Amino acid sequence: MGTQQLFLAALTMIIILQARLATSSRRMVDVKNELSQKILIAHCGSKDDDLEAHVVLVGSSLRWRFGSVRDTLYWCNMAVEDRRLSFTAYDGNDVHISRHDVSWAVRDDGAHLLNRDGSEEQSYRREWSRNNG
Repeated sequence: MGTQQLFLAALTMIIILQARLATSSRRMVDVKNELSQKILIAHCGSKDDDLEAHVVLVGSSLRWRFGSVRDTLYWCNMAVEDRRLSFTAYDGNDVHISRHDVSWAVRDDGAHLLNRDGSEEQSYRREWSRNNG
């Protein structure tokens, strides 16, 4: 192999490795509607990224990916009929909600952080509140 071919091969390998690293460092948040036959209005975002309000049908999810920075924080505001719920969906400074993939299940009794095996992280359950207006 000539010098030029070696250079091109090395450059190709660097580009492939950078693409893999960029993909593997991306985080994902999944907020699934597990309510009993109710439509969920979900508005999530961060200081730099407003995901806007979405209608999430039963069994469906609001899901997004982003590049991880230590201080990244995503919040969600949920509404169902006369109930409201707000919670931090991802926090780069919190070991429980800064995993590579973070999953929440929104149910009739509130939002539940799910472990990788699908079990609930009890200390991260958020309850609904009634809208006073």
